[in-house]
Amino acid sequence: MLGKGWDAFVCLRVSCVSPPLPPQDSRVLSTVCGPHMISAMEEPKLLLEEEKEFKRLYRLSVWWVSHRALLRRLGLGALAAFDAMLLLFALWTFLDSFAISYGDDQREVAKLAVFGQEDLRAYSKASAAAPIAQEAVRVFDIGGNRQDFYTQLVNPNEDWWVEFTSQFAFGNSLTPPSPGLLLPGESKPVIALAVESNGPVSGAELLLSNVIWHRLDAHEIPDYPTWQDDRLRMEITDAVFTNETGFEGKPFGRTTFQVFNNTAFGYYDPVFYVLLKRGASVVGVNRVTVASLGAGERAEIALNWFGILPSASAVEVVPDLALFDPRVYQQLQGTTGIDARTRAGSR
Repeated sequence: MLGKGWDAFVCLRVSCVSPPLPPQDSRVLSTVCGPHMISAMEEPKLLLEEEKEFKRLYRLSVWWVSHRALLRRLGLGALAAFDAMLLLFALWTFLDSFAISYGDDQREVAKLAVFGQEDLRAYSKASAAAPIAQEAVRVFDIGGNRQDFYTQLVNPNEDWWVEFTSQFAFGNSLTPPSPGLLLPGESKPVIALAVESNGPVSGAELLLSNVIWHRLDAHEIPDYPTWQDDRLRMEITDAVFTNETGFEGKPFGRTTFQVFNNTAFGYYDPVFYVLLKRGASVVGVNRVTVASLGAGERAEIALNWFGILPSASAVEVVPDLALFDPRVYQQLQGTTGIDARTRAGSR
């Protein structure tokens, strides 16, 4: 027995070498070869399919060659028509903009400008800083044709601080200009001391100039109340006013108080306003400047009063620090040390 492989070989030889057989012989060959037979009828079917594919490609090729020039002309015509439409559109736009509708467009632009100005003015007014509030000016006669001027300024804005120059006007005279600063929401006295005059002064007023507003930057100071409290925590205690002290037979008053700088910042030339009060009314004003006040430092300050001494029942001390001026801060001082953990690790 030759096996299945030999049967397949015999079938291939028969189908390839033998001439086409009649139908009855084909059935015999199929019976002889068994499952390994390759039918001779499959080859014409494959040739027929290939011939159909070739004819289809041939017809497409002939159509393309025959119509290529026409398609090229149609494409160029479509491109030219598109360009012509764009050119006509541009010409019409320029003609309409600068000839036909020019006047109407200018009137509409003018209307928009007017409306925009109104909106801008409303927005600017809503977001602008409110003006500085001011109390009436009070004048205290201290004798010898000398006067003390006093008023209170209030910054009603919580997100604006302001720089200004102040002068008191009385009669035809002006006090020397004095620079000042108001923190957001701050109320602070403005004074001029021992101003000479030719007689009693009435109708004095405060003039502000060079007013410059600054909006707080929320990126740099996200929580301003905390930022201010960390720098302005001055504790004033034991404020006392006495007018029994005498010098060469002339009495003069003295105010003493203690100030504790309960902050982490030291300051140069901090200013303290001293207000003498009788009930709720201010009856005398003065000012003292300390050379420096370090962080955590406690100082006792004495201030003398000369001239006519008022009768006061209370003393109010108001610190004045220009927190936004870097020149008022002392440089941080300290000594360089070695981390104990580093020293221990090196052993």
